[in-house]
Amino acid sequence: MDIRSLCLGALMAGDASGYEIRKMFEDGVFSYFQMASLGSIYPALTKLSQDGLVTFTEQEQENRPDKKVYRLTPEGRRTFLRTLFQTRPGEDRYRSDILFMLSFADELPVELCEALIDEYAVRHESMLDRISPAKNQPSLPENSSEKNTPDDPACAFVSGLGNAVCRATLDFIDKNKDSFLRELRERRLRRN
Repeated sequence: MDIRSLCLGALMAGDASGYEIRKMFEDGVFSYFQMASLGSIYPALTKLSQDGLVTFTEQEQENRPDKKVYRLTPEGRRTFLRTLFQTRPGEDRYRSDILFMLSFADELPVELCEALIDEYAVRHESMLDRISPAKNQPSLPENSSEKNTPDDPACAFVSGLGNAVCRATLDFIDKNKDSFLRELRERRLRRN
């Protein structure tokens, strides 16, 4: 989805500043699905405001510039929902420096491969802790609606799927790490 649609979607949860929207994509409720940088969020919010899809109020802050808090307009909500109905989702992409590095395992020391696998497992365990809706409320603006909370069926489904993926990854590592490392060592011995 484009950045404008991502901002509209974030504002479906309630009024938010550009910074709060970024936090939703950085370490909040949307962080597992999409990326949105502050450098792209603010221009998108400006354009959405010019198009009448969002409004904003300015709030004074001590020793800092005023903060703009954005609110979805009824037309912004309709536009976002139309986007959901009309958009064909793009193909999911999974980015992982660790998996990229491990695809060159034959060129790396076995100890580094093991450390990379261990780090990958630690990251998935950490993600599993963050995904668990029973433990953590998603990071949404303070004035958000009740959507995207652990009691919401959509949140429960998405976090459940994320939980299953993390558990499957950890299970795969547990069952295959030792044989993978053993095979790497044997290949090294055969080459030498």
